[in-house]
Amino acid sequence: MRRWPAGSAILALGLVACAGRAGPDNTTPLAADPAREAAAARDVATAFIAAEARGDTTADSLLTSGADFISGGIEVSTRPRLAAVIGRGEGVIETTRTQISGATAWVVAVYTWSGPGAQGAERGRATVILARSDRGWRIRHVHSSTVAPWQ
Repeated sequence: MRRWPAGSAILALGLVACAGRAGPDNTTPLAADPAREAAAARDVATAFIAAEARGDTTADSLLTSGADFISGGIEVSTRPRLAAVIGRGEGVIETTRTQISGATAWVVAVYTWSGPGAQGAERGRATVILARSDRGWRIRHVHSSTVAPWQ
């Protein structure tokens, strides 16, 4: 029987442990239909914007652990986490554009918010970065800003 040096055994155990792990970008293979994947990512982003505009805590179920938010150039962690949303109201998506690369998707959305205290509809634009997981698309990062009324 051949004996391996202790260092070789430790290296082999480390390689076996690493081989069994999926990297963060390979947790779930993408479906064969890119249009369906783009629609699924867009649906998550638009559902988040609508729920966040209502002040609905179910918006959190669409996030990855550690998701972060930038609103108007400032990191935010409390609701509302979207620019142009100033309280509980209604969020309406005007336009979206979705792209996917591997297990990452990004959705650029223009939305309006209306509710109590608003002098008409407030308008915002958000870039929503999503990661593919075994639970489907989940939001990792949102960067939003207000849009001037004339743009």
